[in-house]
Amino acid sequence: MKKKVTKFMIREKLLKKYEVNPEKLDFQVLKDFKEKMKELTDTRQPRKCKYKIWDVIVVTFLAILANCNDWEEIRWFAESNRAWLRNFLLLSGGIPSAKTYERIFSILKPQELENATTYFVEQVVSIFNQEKDIISIDGKTDNGSHRNKTMFHEEVKSLNVLNAYSNKYGLCLASEPIDKKTNEIPTIPIILDRLKIKDTIITWDALNTQVKNVKKVIQLKGDYCVPIKSNHPLFYQELQEYFSDDLLDTIRAKDDGITYKKEYEKSHGNIITYEYFQTEDIEWFEDKKKWAGLKSFAMVRKEIGEGKQKKVEKRYYITSMLNDISLVSKAIRNHWSVENKLHWHLDFTFKQDENTTMNKQALLNLQIMKKLALALLKHATDIYDCSLKFLRFRIAMDFEKEILRFFNVVSR
Repeated sequence: MKKKVTKFMIREKLLKKYEVNPEKLDFQVLKDFKEKMKELTDTRQPRKCKYKIWDVIVVTFLAILANCNDWEEIRWFAESNRAWLRNFLLLSGGIPSAKTYERIFSILKPQELENATTYFVEQVVSIFNQEKDIISIDGKTDNGSHRNKTMFHEEVKSLNVLNAYSNKYGLCLASEPIDKKTNEIPTIPIILDRLKIKDTIITWDALNTQVKNVKKVIQLKGDYCVPIKSNHPLFYQELQEYFSDDLLDTIRAKDDGITYKKEYEKSHGNIITYEYFQTEDIEWFEDKKKWAGLKSFAMVRKEIGEGKQKKVEKRYYITSMLNDISLVSKAIRNHWSVENKLHWHLDFTFKQDENTTMNKQALLNLQIMKKLALALLKHATDIYDCSLKFLRFRIAMDFEKEILRFFNVVSR
C-alpha cells in the first residue's frame, strides 16, 4: 500500500535543503550582526565595563527568536546556551543578570539601534518586489509599563510609540516615542524626517490628517493616501455630499479599472463587499490649495450582510496620486498592516503588553529587538509553513540545530 504523503512530510523534506552540516557550522550571519552592533555608542566607562555591549545585544536577539520575552527569560537562555554562544561571542565577564540586561538596554540610543537593525534586515533578506512601498504609520501603547498613582510614587504613563511599518519589507522602519503630554500629531513630521519616503505611499489614521503633515510628505517627495473624518467637519460633510449615489452609479457604469474596483471577502460567515471609487474632479473644492499635492478624492463603500441585516459603511480619502484605483485600494487596505502585522504580533506573539519594565528607554529598545525578530520570522514562515508563535517554539526546542537553518531560510 502506497504511503500517504502528508503536509508535515512535505514541509520537513523542504526544510532538509536548508540544514546545516554540523561539521561545517557557519556563523557568518551572526558575526555580521555582531560587527554591526559594535558601531553603537557605548556611554559606559570602559574600565568599568564587565560585559561587551554587542554580546548583550546579540544574545538578546537570539533569545527573542527562541521564544524569550523578558529580561529573566533572556538571562536563562544565555545560561543554557553559553557553550554554543562562545562560537562567535566572547561573553567576557560571564552571563549578566536580568537587571544588567535591562540596564545596558537603557543606555542604548533607540535611533541608532533601529538604524542598525533595519540595515541588517535589508542585507540579509532579498526583496524582489519592485512595487511602490506603502508605509503605514500608527501608534502603539505598551500597557504593562503603566503604574497608577499611590502614596509611594507618582503615576507612570504607559510607553506610547509611533511606528512606521513597511509593507514591502514587513519591517518597522522607525519608532518614535510620543510625548506623554501630547498625541501623535506633532510626532508625525519627526518620524517622516527619519524615513526615506521618496516614491513611497504614506498612510495614517484620520487623527493625523493635518495640513502640516500632508505638506511634509510632499516636501519629502512622497505620496499620501489618508482618511478624512469628522475632525474636519466641513470637509467631511462636503465629501459626503459630493460622493452621491448618482456619482457612484456613474463611476460604476464606466468601470474602466482606473476609477472603480470591487472586491469580496468572507468573514465570520458574512460576505463583505468593498467598492473603491476615485476621481480627479477636485476643482469644486475651495480649499484644495491648502492641502499640498492634492490630486484626487477616493471613497470606500463597505457592505456587510444582506437584506434587513445589511450594514453599509462609507469612508473618504484624499490622495496625492492621480487615478489608479488598484494602487489606491491597496494603500487603503494595507494601512491596517501596522496593526495586524506589527502591533498585534508584538502583544500576542512577543507578549510585549505584559512587560512591566519601568525604564522606558530599555523597554523601547527591547521592542525594537522584537520588531527585528518579527521581520525575520515573517520571511521564514512560507518555508516553515507554521505560525510565528510555533516557529519561535520550534527554534527554542532544538536551538543549536534550528537557529542556523532558520538563517539559511531567511537569507535564501
